[in-house]
Parts: sequence; structure tokens; C-alpha cells
Amino acid sequence: MERPTILLVDDDTLLLEALRAVLEQHYNVRTATGGEEAVAAVAETPPDLIILDVMMSYLSEGYDLAAMFRKGERTAHIPIMILTGVDRMFESRSRLEQSWVEVEAFLTKPPDFATLHDTIESLLAAKKKT
Repeated sequence: MERPTILLVDDDTLLLEALRAVLEQHYNVRTATGGEEAVAAVAETPPDLIILDVMMSYLSEGYDLAAMFRKGERTAHIPIMILTGVDRMFESRSRLEQSWVEVEAFLTKPPDFATLHDTIESLLAAKKKT
């Protein structure tokens, strides 16, 4: 059985490499350090799941990418997880203000790896059912 491919998008290269090291045990992992790289990577070969940081080159870049991928014919079906380092108050407010962006999961950074793995598995299983 082919391993699912995850695209990790974050401008924190140290976190990207740490997440890659953990996730590569179960998945094919590709990385991008910003929006342009992410768009190019998805255009080349759409992944099975996208994990986005919220704040990269600008405050809402992750949300903007998520909205763009949701509107794309080749990308609308890809599950998206937001991984954010913002505090809980901002995170709660963001969820309400950004509810127009359909993402399947929000997790805070640094993630608990068991929770991250369980969330990834849940999103991939739900994708298979559709």
C-alpha cells in the first residue's frame, strides 16, 4: 500500500525538519517554507493532506493559502490542517473570524505528536470515505 503524502508549510525550518523527522516514519513528507513554494508543490503533485502555518510572510498567509486551495478544482478535496503558534485567545478569535476558510483541523505549535498523528490519520480516513 502506498504511503500518503503530506505537504508541511511553515517558515520555521527547524520545526519543519522536526515534524518531517517524526512524520516520515508513517508518511511521505514534502515541505515548503512559504506560500509560493506551497503553491508550486501542490501544482506539481497534489498531496493527500496539507498542514499550514498561519503566519508566514504575512499575518494570514496560511488562511489565504487554505482559501485558495479550497477554491481550486484540483485541490478542493485535499484535507487541510492549520498548525499555529499563536496563543489560545488569538486562536479562538481566529477560528471565528476565519470560519469562512474551510479547514478540517486546528492544532497549536509545538504539537503533541500523538495528537498530530491521530488527527492526520482521522483526516486521511475521512478523505478515503469521500
